[in-house]
Amino acid sequence: MAARAEPLPPRLAGHRHLATWDLKHDRRAALAVQLIFLFVAVGFVAAALLLDLPLDSGWGTIASTVVTLASCLVYMWLHEATHGVLLTVFSGTRSHYALRLPYLTTGNDAFVGRRAFLVVALGPVALWGVVLLGLFAVVPAAANLTVYILSALNVAGSAGDFYQAFRVARLPSLAKLRDNGVETTVLIPLP
Repeated sequence: MAARAEPLPPRLAGHRHLATWDLKHDRRAALAVQLIFLFVAVGFVAAALLLDLPLDSGWGTIASTVVTLASCLVYMWLHEATHGVLLTVFSGTRSHYALRLPYLTTGNDAFVGRRAFLVVALGPVALWGVVLLGLFAVVPAAANLTVYILSALNVAGSAGDFYQAFRVARLPSLAKLRDNGVETTVLIPLP
């Protein structure tokens, strides 16, 4: 992709534009994210069936559905909020949130280093994965199905995060990245 015309901040003057990624409009990237989501979702369903996990809900169909859907909405908000807090901490710039169907997005206009970007991308799946595992130990058996679905959503819903982390991990260690919630801009040091 051609270099952007926008001027770089003085602290990034020794960098050049390498790429801009848009997971929503790049067909290959969108397909990769969808395949990761599908693979993980099928894996969770297969694990539940093959391992005969005790995931019955004692709440009844309507109550279980309402609680699970509400929990999923709260989880999705918490996931994006976690991205935003981490991004704000690492960049020193306030993050913003948006709904870009079919995605919720978080971003800001600051550039961060590769390591910080990876923490921001993978932090929510790691943090909420630990929290959800802990919930299995404390919730009543009737809530196991809801927590299992939230666990599946945590991993499958992070498909875009996994995709970006994979691409970012292959960049030079001194790369700088900006995810504004719409696209990710990658800068690398000048030779």
